[in-house]
Amino acid sequence: MPDVQVTAMNRRAFLMASTAAALSPAALLAFDAQTAFAKAPLAATKSAAWYRFNIGDMEATVVSDGALNLGPASGLYPGTPKDVVESFMKAEFQAPEAVIGQENCLVINTGDKLVLIDSGMGTYKAFGPAAGRLGSNLAAAGIKPEDIDAIILTHGHIDHLSGIIGDDGKRMFPNAQVMMSKTEYDFWTDEAKTSMTGMMKLLVDSARKNLLPNKDRLAFVENGKEVIKGIQAVSTPGHTPGHTSYVLASAGKTFLYTGDVVNHTAISIKNPSWELAFDADPKTAAATRMRVLDMAAKDNLTLIGYHFAFPGIGNVAREGASYRFIPSAMDL
Repeated sequence: MPDVQVTAMNRRAFLMASTAAALSPAALLAFDAQTAFAKAPLAATKSAAWYRFNIGDMEATVVSDGALNLGPASGLYPGTPKDVVESFMKAEFQAPEAVIGQENCLVINTGDKLVLIDSGMGTYKAFGPAAGRLGSNLAAAGIKPEDIDAIILTHGHIDHLSGIIGDDGKRMFPNAQVMMSKTEYDFWTDEAKTSMTGMMKLLVDSARKNLLPNKDRLAFVENGKEVIKGIQAVSTPGHTPGHTSYVLASAGKTFLYTGDVVNHTAISIKNPSWELAFDADPKTAAATRMRVLDMAAKDNLTLIGYHFAFPGIGNVAREGASYRFIPSAMDL
């Protein structure tokens, strides 16, 4: 039998022939397009975005704060030629003119403590209107803000800590201790930075708004040390000076919550050396990213990526000089 080449023309012909063959003459006569189907309004609603799974004896829930429009891919990677960036994005079936990053906050129930890692954008709309959904999604997942014992932060960027304090100045999680690296806290609350302008001013203002009111309930995490039972801090600097990722381990299962050290399943993993415009120290960030990916591949760590497509869980494997991402199947 000769090879069959499917073209746009013969594909359309095939579909039309298949449809015609499926309907008998009697069925065609009985078919009335005006009455056969009841019309229904478009729902225009979204399902609550939360996903629960186990890490050994701990229960984990990814709770989405929504999505961010980070702008054109070429602007995010200024050190890489624009045509290279755009061609890569198209090959990955992603729009080069608008990189969309999810916000995968994580709630860990250790059995003794209920912990939230990162808290989303709050009411800020700097990257579009699709963020700020943490509160409603926590409620849908049956998690009460007053039950959160601790908020652990990967770093001080606006999209990670802005859900701590409301616009009315009240704590969104009234009983929670706030935990982050001292390097990170000192960097973002430095009084000298209050005179900065542009995007940096927005970042500093949001960090101070959410951190300073919690100074009396702040605890600092240290590299290599357990923050709370089952949650260990790992220093991953570069994206910000004190950026910290977290190893989540229980009953032989080990996951790594990456924060922004690895922030895009296509670009960061397939092109880890590309320098991101949002990185405070791009070269250190690239070196850290490759170190983390190498560790994850060698040690079979399951990653939970803050900006990965929801729910952001999967593994990485070496692929030549680069890596590839294998999403985990959801347990529904």
